[in-house]
Amino acid sequence: MAVNRALGLSPFHNWDRQMLYRSEDRSAVPHVMRAYHGRSMLGTLRSGDQVFIEPVPFTAIRPGDVVAFRSTTADDEKIPTVHRVVAIKPGGLLTQGDNNAQVDDVGLVTADRLLGRVTYVERGGRRLVHGGRAGQLWVVYLRARRCAYNLAARLGRGLYQRLRASGLMRRVWRPKITRVRLVNNRGTQVKYVCGGRTVARWWPHQNRFECQKPYDLVISRPDGAE
Repeated sequence: MAVNRALGLSPFHNWDRQMLYRSEDRSAVPHVMRAYHGRSMLGTLRSGDQVFIEPVPFTAIRPGDVVAFRSTTADDEKIPTVHRVVAIKPGGLLTQGDNNAQVDDVGLVTADRLLGRVTYVERGGRRLVHGGRAGQLWVVYLRARRCAYNLAARLGRGLYQRLRASGLMRRVWRPKITRVRLVNNRGTQVKYVCGGRTVARWWPHQNRFECQKPYDLVISRPDGAE
């Protein structure tokens, strides 16, 4: 499990088997239901999801499928990984988490390590897990969305910093802030209190200042430094 965490892989817990079926008459190929935990498939899976693993032939796996597998042939079956197949190589399956920047560094997944294909997830109802070409397009969408969020965050930080430097908010927003000076054997601390809670602190002897957003738009460091 330590190896899985270091690599950003997704361990499963609660590994008691529960056999489910694809059809109401329980006559089709059985699924194995597992509890998923981790962040490497964020966007497709969340911690606490119940995933349905369908045993399939190794030759049935396609690029874009989400599969469950053991990290190595020596791993206990209680610590599998669930990631998406990004390519099929002569030596096995190349996999990667939807939320990971790099492909898995555990070697190609061979037939003896494959546990099955993830077809559904239970999260307030059963949801299809896209595989094949649809799965590949889903990953493209997830990565484009992540890039857009990161770009918006960077632009937002820049605008916020410029707004803070301009001092404009001090003229239009004037919250009632009380300064409380505390002295003890460790030195002096100045608290800035608004609405009954501390929103900023200043330690003069340490030259240290902390202020919560958005109050840093109207509260400046007492020494004038940034």
